[in-house]
Amino acid sequence: MELDSEEVQMMDKAAVQQKIDEMQQEIEQQRTLLNEKAREIEELKRLFDGSGVEAKQTLCTSRDCFKDSLEAVYEIVSGLEKYTTEEVLFYAAQILSELMDTRDVAIYTVANRDYARLCSATSSNARRMGNSIKYTALGEVYEELKNGRVYMNSTMREDLPLLASAVYDHEEIRVILMFWGIPSERMTLSESKRLTVIEMLLQNAILRASRYMSNFRRQRYMEGTNVLNEKAFRVLVNAFLEAKEKGLTECALVEVDMGYEDYEEVSTQVACNIRQTDYMGLMEGEKLYILLANTDMKNAEVVQERLRKLGYESTLKEDAA
Repeated sequence: MELDSEEVQMMDKAAVQQKIDEMQQEIEQQRTLLNEKAREIEELKRLFDGSGVEAKQTLCTSRDCFKDSLEAVYEIVSGLEKYTTEEVLFYAAQILSELMDTRDVAIYTVANRDYARLCSATSSNARRMGNSIKYTALGEVYEELKNGRVYMNSTMREDLPLLASAVYDHEEIRVILMFWGIPSERMTLSESKRLTVIEMLLQNAILRASRYMSNFRRQRYMEGTNVLNEKAFRVLVNAFLEAKEKGLTECALVEVDMGYEDYEEVSTQVACNIRQTDYMGLMEGEKLYILLANTDMKNAEVVQERLRKLGYESTLKEDAA
């Protein structure tokens, strides 16, 4: 912030001193922030380097040699910055897949104190636990995550992920990261440390996106309804459909034929027949659409049948008009 000479002259002595104090306080805050970041970097380096010789032998094979440095990991993680907030949770799965060298990664967002819902996955294998999980009933997985530790499936149980980690918001689990497809020889402490480092680098972006999506609806509803306005809904639909094209999620877009009724009337009846994770919104003026999250074509047809019983025909759309 720069002040020209005329501005300074117009200020009295007290005002000038106040301005100086404010600027010095800002400098101190920035210095404190820089010191905190420096400590974080040192901690990350300590964790990353702590994987030792075993990690070098495990990780530094062929193309993975490039990834075996904190700088390289950070470079890959930084790729998340190019995505919009609506896209982050989809592409975080893709980045985790690359960094952990596995095709099978799933990201679940916590819905309440018991359940979490699948947000994105990089393969059908990563979807094996389903669209909704009672994470508090996952026994040893939950115990490790609850205590802030990485879960490692040392017995290679097929019904549980091989690795799992969590992103926390004020010590509460907010997002759960799950991994499969990791060979037994890589199920070591060094792999757990590697995941800890990667999660620390990703956690701010993931947490920010999770909070944003939790509040997305309330701030963008048409007044007096649970229907998203066209601008917000179109952004969301495009994010979902692009992620679907890349194999990171499943979804379906349904256009509802409202006949001569208005969207407020129709949406009230439709809301009882879709899930909390689905979205209603307007496009093309006041045409009502439903975005069914984590839904394949078979289950989308089930929703269409429910709408039909309410008296509304509907059409599955391939893209946003």
